[in-house]
Amino acid sequence: MKASCKKLYSITHSNDFTIAKHTHTDHELVYCIEGNGSAVIGEERYNFSTGNYYITRRGSPHTEQDESTTRIIYFYFDAPSELVRDGMYTDFDGAVLSSVKHLQKELELDEPYRDEMVSSFITRMLIKSLRSLDSKRTNDGIQQTVRYIDENIQQNIDFRALAHRHHYSFDRFRHLFKEYTGLSPHQYIIKGRIERAKFLLELNPDASLTEVSYNCGFSSSSHFTKAFCSKVGMTPSKYAKLQLND
Repeated sequence: MKASCKKLYSITHSNDFTIAKHTHTDHELVYCIEGNGSAVIGEERYNFSTGNYYITRRGSPHTEQDESTTRIIYFYFDAPSELVRDGMYTDFDGAVLSSVKHLQKELELDEPYRDEMVSSFITRMLIKSLRSLDSKRTNDGIQQTVRYIDENIQQNIDFRALAHRHHYSFDRFRHLFKEYTGLSPHQYIIKGRIERAKFLLELNPDASLTEVSYNCGFSSSSHFTKAFCSKVGMTPSKYAKLQLND
């Protein structure tokens, strides 16, 4: 199926303008050029402001309330269903608004291959939206993983199992993790364990290094000392003595 535009128009809503729950027989994209408000799509509530837009699939119940004078573009279209997902999006680089404006211009003219150009702009907007949504979900998954590691830093963590839990190959997981944190999973957990060790030594400089090593998840005191020296530039015992002198 080729994407096509059914209707596109711009409108300015006054303060506290409300649209009651309704559905459409076509897909809809609503772009906020200026102002702010909120929309409920299905059971999910979203806030929007300048540069946000929301998409509703045909048949999806939704409402809108504009909290200030708001300039809106309403765009009704047809497209392959797999390209259309309900939700609120942010047009970070202005690419979607640019496509909307090009689309408006195409609709006003009667140039050769107009339908093909219209289809290409709609498809571009939808793919841009899907990519941003997938990126957000990826960041959410990695963020959950980082939180899990932080909360279980002293435990043995199976990174392959974590990758599988979030439906990634291990290589893809490592790439995304490093992109998000700046460190490989192994580097991140060693850094976290060293930070925990420093905290414990600052809390109790007389603590047994074997006990600190165990409480931070290191396999042995020698492994702990080697990792600590590599990251801090001194042995754990010297670091502990410096705390006593402070």
